This record gives sequence, structure tokens and C-alpha cells, in this order.
Amino acid sequence: MEKKFLFIIFSIVLISISPQVFAQDDLDSLLAEKNAVLIEQQEIIFEVGKYSDVQVKHVIETGAWSENRPRVIEVISGAHSNLTVVDEDGDKLNFSYDAETFEESKYIILNQKLGNYDLIVEYTLDNFMELDYGLWTKELKSGSDITVMIEDDIELIFANSRPIDVSEAKGINCIGCNMVLEYFDTEKFSSKEIPFSNDKFTIDFLSNGKISEMEFIGGGAQLLNFDVISEDQLFVLKIPLEYLLNPFEVYFTENDDIDLDQVDKIRKTEFSQDETHVNVSFRTFGEGTVSIVGATPEEHQKKLDQIENIKAREVKNEVEEKEKGLALPIPGTKAASELAEKSGQMNEEEMVNKLSFADDLKKGQVENSEDNAMILAIIVGVIIAGIIGGVIFKLKKN
Repeated sequence: MEKKFLFIIFSIVLISISPQVFAQDDLDSLLAEKNAVLIEQQEIIFEVGKYSDVQVKHVIETGAWSENRPRVIEVISGAHSNLTVVDEDGDKLNFSYDAETFEESKYIILNQKLGNYDLIVEYTLDNFMELDYGLWTKELKSGSDITVMIEDDIELIFANSRPIDVSEAKGINCIGCNMVLEYFDTEKFSSKEIPFSNDKFTIDFLSNGKISEMEFIGGGAQLLNFDVISEDQLFVLKIPLEYLLNPFEVYFTENDDIDLDQVDKIRKTEFSQDETHVNVSFRTFGEGTVSIVGATPEEHQKKLDQIENIKAREVKNEVEEKEKGLALPIPGTKAASELAEKSGQMNEEEMVNKLSFADDLKKGQVENSEDNAMILAIIVGVIIAGIIGGVIFKLKKN
């Protein structure tokens, strides 16, 4: 009985040990075996698009080493293949990994790097992004920062359900990355006509599910209602400001619940507002009714004033950035090294100038010393001559 009890305790202890402990032991053994150093300062770049595979780049800018003291980086978790290690000119560099094949490996061993060139590790994360009901999704978790580069045909992404317009940007920076990345496979909006009094207007929407029973209540209170049935549904609605003023309040209730309480309010994001329309995005979980409540004219004007202030600050920041100079190039490119080399040359020129000034100062000190010595010699000569003259005068007198 005692042996059985001890066996149960031992089994529980083994199960409770985190896999990270074993992973750390593997890493420590690898570093000791290869006399290697783990790289911590690097830039990680994800290149994503409307496909499941993701290209990953690790860019190491600083340092230089040889195979006597190699460096090690950890592979991003997931099925991976197609490893290459090159410098910024595309020249291949020597490398290895900790298993028989790269597909089985957790770590990449970098055996060499030149000091003036970025090192670029690139591989594919196979079947990384997941497509479900027209929505690409993946949770990104990393202790490091990740730059997510987006394909040109994607104009809208979602980070933790928050919309980000990337139509004029190549990507986003995920600092200490822990986010759910999402984007639609097709960004084509659907439309629904809404009757109102003797008129009708159109609501455009983008979603990974269906909506039904959409109605609008105008007059003193502005209210847009519709039903949803999907378990997890992401929405973007393009709302005409002529009928529904923002900022909005969005509620999600059960189908038979007609009371809108504060506990029913859900998180929403308004973006891409112009003179006629504004986009609003939110997420629902389960079957129910969405209610979008419009603002009063006073609240809407306050919102417009806030938008104008934000635009004014953005213009001011752009002017200040232009006055500061050129933007830094992307690491891992030729331009980055050229800029670093140019900066090094400038520093050398400054050092030469400093040395020249120091030499001039030293030279001046030498010249001053020589002048002082000459003056001192003249004074001493005058004194000696005076003494000799005095002696001669004294002798003559005697």
C-alpha cells in the first residue's frame, strides 16, 4: 500500500512538471555541447496572406562570430520547413540544427556571421493560418516583438478583435506579442436595404456569419436592430451618418429581451469615418439580438471635434518627422547596412576632427612651452649679465 501511494505521488510530480523545464534542459545541454550562445536580440518578421503557410524571418543585425563560438535561435512553434540562412546580399552562411532534420528541430545553430552584414534566417510555418467560415485566424504568442507584414490584397486586419486599416501600411508591430490575428478571405461587403418612413437606405456589412431581421427605429431615438445565430461572429458595419449619428453604443441581448442594460453593452470600435459614413466593428458570441444606439446631435458634434483634433496632431507629427530627417530602413536590407556604414564613416570623420583639434591643442602647448622657455632664457641672461657687469664694475672700482 505504501509503495502504491509513493508511486501515485511520484506520478503526480512528473505530470505537474512543466514541459518548459525539459525544454530549458535541452537548450542548456545544446549550448554546453556546442559552446554556443543563445541569441536574444533579433527581429522576427511574419509574412502573412490569404493562405495557410507563413514565411518567418529572423534578422540578426549586431555581432560577428565563427564556428568556435556559434549562436543559437529558437524556431517558432509549429510545423516548419524550407530553412535558409543568408546574409543581406543573399550569400549562404554555414548552419546546422539540433535534430536529424530541420522539420524535427527546435533550434537553429548559426556557425558564422560577418560583422558588417545582417544575418537572415528564413523558413516556412506550414499550415499556420486557419480558415474558418471565410475568416483567417491564428493566435500569436512570443516573448519577443513580432513585425507582421501583410499582403497587398489585405486591407483590414483584426488584432484581438480590434480592426486595423492596413490599406496604406505594409504591416504592424506586435510588441511582446500576444494577440489573435484575423482577416477576411474576401473583403467584399454585403448590403441590406432598410425601410424607413417613406424612404429606405442601405447598410453595408462584412461578417463571417449571417444576419437577419434588420430594422431601424428613427425619430427621437435612433436604433438599429438585427439578429445573429453564429456562435462566434465578427462584424464590420458601414453606417450612414444621415440616419444614425455616432458615437454608438452596441448591446447584445437574448432574442426575447427588449431591455438594454449596461451589462448587455459590448465592446465596439469605430473607424474610417468620413463626412457621410462611419465603420463600426464588434464581436458576438452565440445567438441573440444586436442593438446599435445612435448619439444625440450634441454628442455627435463632440465626436467630430475629437476627430479634428486627432487629425491636427497627426499632421503636426508628420511635419516634425519630416524635419527630423529620413526614416530608418527595414533591417535585413542593403540600405540598412549602407546607412550603418555611412554612420560609421561620419563617426570616423568626427573622430579625426577631434584628434586634429587635440593635435592642434598639443602643438599649441608645445609652441607655448618653447616661447616660455625663450622668455625665461632671456630673463636669466639679463640677470647673469647684470651680475657680471656688477662684478666687473666692482673690480674696476677696487
